[in-house]
Parts: sequence; C-alpha cells; structure tokens
Amino acid sequence: MNKKIDSSSLELKIKNTGFRLTRSRKTILGIIAKSRDGLTAEEIFILAHKKTPGIGIATVYRTIILLEKFNIIEKAHFENNKAKYRIKYNANVISQIQKNKKQKINPLLISNPDLHEPKRNYSYSSKTDTYQDTIRINNIQTQLNEWVNELNKIKNEKEMELEEIINDFGKIDRILERHEFKENNLIQMLLDFQSEYNWLPKHVLFYVKEKLNVPLTQIYSIASFYKFFNLEPRGKYQITVCAGTACHVRGTMNLLQRIVNFLGIKPGDTTTDYKFTLDTVNCLGCCALGPVMLFNDKYYSNPDAKKLESLFGSVN
Repeated sequence: MNKKIDSSSLELKIKNTGFRLTRSRKTILGIIAKSRDGLTAEEIFILAHKKTPGIGIATVYRTIILLEKFNIIEKAHFENNKAKYRIKYNANVISQIQKNKKQKINPLLISNPDLHEPKRNYSYSSKTDTYQDTIRINNIQTQLNEWVNELNKIKNEKEMELEEIINDFGKIDRILERHEFKENNLIQMLLDFQSEYNWLPKHVLFYVKEKLNVPLTQIYSIASFYKFFNLEPRGKYQITVCAGTACHVRGTMNLLQRIVNFLGIKPGDTTTDYKFTLDTVNCLGCCALGPVMLFNDKYYSNPDAKKLESLFGSVN
C-alpha cells in the first residue's frame, strides 16, 4: 500500500459491513491505517499503549486476529521473522454491500437450533440479484459468539447460590468467633475471609456488618484501601507475568501471548470456572530469569507452550 489511508472514512465503511468497532479496535485500526509499510504487533502495541494506556498486548493480538479474519488487514511482509500488518481494503466488496443495503432486501433468517429443519443458506436477495454476504455473516457469527461468552461469564459471576450462602454462615461464624467478634480485629478477619474465599464476597461483608454492628461503609473502606484485598472473584491459582523492561526486551509479550492463547483470557481477567487469574506486574525481582512467570509460588523462566500446558493441567 503506497499511501496512507484516511482512518475516519475507513472506519465508516467498515462499520457499514457490520464489524463492531470498539474504542480499542478503532485506535488499533487507526494506527495500522496510518502506516505506510506495515507494523508488527509489538510496534502496534507500543503506539496504541502510548495513545491509550489501557490497551494491553493481549488486546492488540486479539484485534489483529479479528481484523485478519474479517479480511480488513493482511500480512504485508515479514521482518526479522515478525509479520508486518497493513490495511487490506477491498473497495468492490464494500461497494456491493452498500448497493444491496439501498435495495429492498429480505430480512436475514437465522435458523432455530431447536427446530428439526435443515440449515438454510444465509443470503441477501433483491429483485435483481442475490449477493452472498459472507463477510457480514462472519461478523454476525463472531458477535453472537462474543455475546454467548459474555452471558456465560455473567452467569458464572453470580457470587453463590442461596443454599451455599446459608451453609456458609457457619464458616463465617467460626472465623468471627476466633477473633472474639471484636471490631478491633476487623482487618485480620477480612484477611482470614480472603484466605478462605480468595476474595471478599458481598454476603460475607454484609454478615460481618450485622454481627459486629459496624457500618458497611467502614468495612468497604478498609477492603478498598488495602490492595491485597479483592472485591471481585479471583481464580484459585494466580498467574503473574513480569512486564518490566528487562523481561520485555527478552520476550514478555510472546510469553504472555502463549498464556492468553491457552487460557482464553486477557491480563486482569479470571477464567469462567474461577480456576486461574492472569495479571502482569512491573517487576518480580528476578530479572536474570526473564521473561519470567510466577505460578503457584514458583518462578518459571520463559516456559514454552508445552510447559504451560503441563503446569496448568497439573492443578485441580
């Protein structure tokens, strides 16, 4: 591609295809569009993170995969065994989609899996011709998959079922009794609860409020002030990857991507079964081992995919 592409007009045309452009995707797309000779994933991450600090390397990799899948970008060439990406913009496809949108079309029919009917071929038809809109259908399918995953995550994020909560009160009482139900021991109580649950469930905090007769705001103030308390569900096993300078130059992003590929979550997230939580830190204090990962209280120097599979599969 010999010249820069106007990212605003490109975004508008891509939106017309049905591809969902989030803020992070728009930022990454804009950076690729402004490149003359293409950018590696690492270069895209550096520019995107500089513009929007909340964008992580895992987000960049996922977006690149999606943009490639939807035929929006392509590998321009390889440099030092690293792919460089550029915009792959097919104006004819976009034009045909827009043309069909202006014509009267039948609604898209999605077959109900509960009905015993043969699968239909999805298409957009008009009075004059029929256009198989594979790009848009792929977009719809991907969006549906994202929604299903999000719904499953929301479902799993219910703190506990009512029966489990009721049975849990005995456990909470035993911890409170150990600390003689004294308000002065509140921090130690919360530490014990976190040790027991790996986070501080809401029903525990509400129960403590009633038992100790202390304001809920006071409990939340303590829980939110100290960083070692978790107010969101965390995985049983913590995976921490060093993202400091020494580890970064030795391949932190490659290590992180292997973990992301295996677990299916990005840094800061927890698996839907609450087994693993993935985080990054600026330093783990063992730069000579970089890139390094801390898992189950042990340090691992640049584990490959096979080693990660063995480690993560060895815990219950």
